[in-house]
Amino acid sequence: MSILTRLKIPVLLILLTTAFACKNHIGKQKIKGDLNYMSTDTQSDQLSIRLNLTANIKAQELLADLELNNSGKDPITISEIELSTLEGLRSIPKTGSLGAVILQPGEHKYLTLKFQPLNDLKVYQLTGKNGYFKSSYNLLITSKTTPYASPLLTTVIANSVPADYSAYLHKYKIAATSYSFHTKSDFTQKQKAYFTTLKQIKQPPFVFVSDQEIAVSGVNFRLSSYCEHDTLNAQLFIVNHSEFPVKINRHKLDFLYNDKSFSTNQKEIKIVKVSGSPQKDLIDKGDRVLIHFKKYFKNPDNKAILSFNNAFEFSNKLPLFKNNIELVKFNIP
Repeated sequence: MSILTRLKIPVLLILLTTAFACKNHIGKQKIKGDLNYMSTDTQSDQLSIRLNLTANIKAQELLADLELNNSGKDPITISEIELSTLEGLRSIPKTGSLGAVILQPGEHKYLTLKFQPLNDLKVYQLTGKNGYFKSSYNLLITSKTTPYASPLLTTVIANSVPADYSAYLHKYKIAATSYSFHTKSDFTQKQKAYFTTLKQIKQPPFVFVSDQEIAVSGVNFRLSSYCEHDTLNAQLFIVNHSEFPVKINRHKLDFLYNDKSFSTNQKEIKIVKVSGSPQKDLIDKGDRVLIHFKKYFKNPDNKAILSFNNAFEFSNKLPLFKNNIELVKFNIP
């Protein structure tokens, strides 16, 4: 039967399909999305697979409608279904692990799975976003026919129409930038020297800076950011593993063009306590905090400054950081 064949389905069942990420059906009607992918029916031993993959651009989700058929004499157990980019970045269904799906001999099953695929690892590390949809995906199905059989991995390839994919990028792709910490600056040496003067810090002090993370004696900071239409959105995720609490002075946190500039643009800062004590402006041991930052930021330079040397302090009001840290700008692909 051709993949373009439409199967009739009750209206109520369509509503149930959209309400759940995974659901069995009696019949299935092919659904069109904002961006549609074509695939051919795939046969692997006694398992046949038909895939209809569509994109919901607003929700940044891929909807996979699957028709599974066991044409053999033994039951088939499907243990895992993943979506993969051609580069090998894998994503599990949005609802988490699927659990075992068992197909008895001669049985048909229809599944609807939602994915929020990780499309670009570098973009995710810089911005926290998954990146633009890819032109092609692989659906990976792991199954076996008996408990002692080796798992069989079946790949179903789904490709978008080139003209449709080009139109999608033309309409939705926006020029944007992001920022990483400048790892070759003297920030680490100066911070270590500063920590040697503090009684709160266990000696010798530990300071480490990578592209997106700063770790200082048990307090870890991770930066993600993206700037588009001259608006900067940034997040600082903070985890305190140290023995001392850290106070947040949110009004002193800022992003600047250079160390001598001052902030004249209104900024929006929101603190979310992910876990730990209820006080938002205090990071106790074991607390996890997410700081959302937003401001107008038209930066003509390739560098910027994260101004945070007075934004975080010990209980005796001494600053946690001696200096601000330089940022390097990247164009987001």
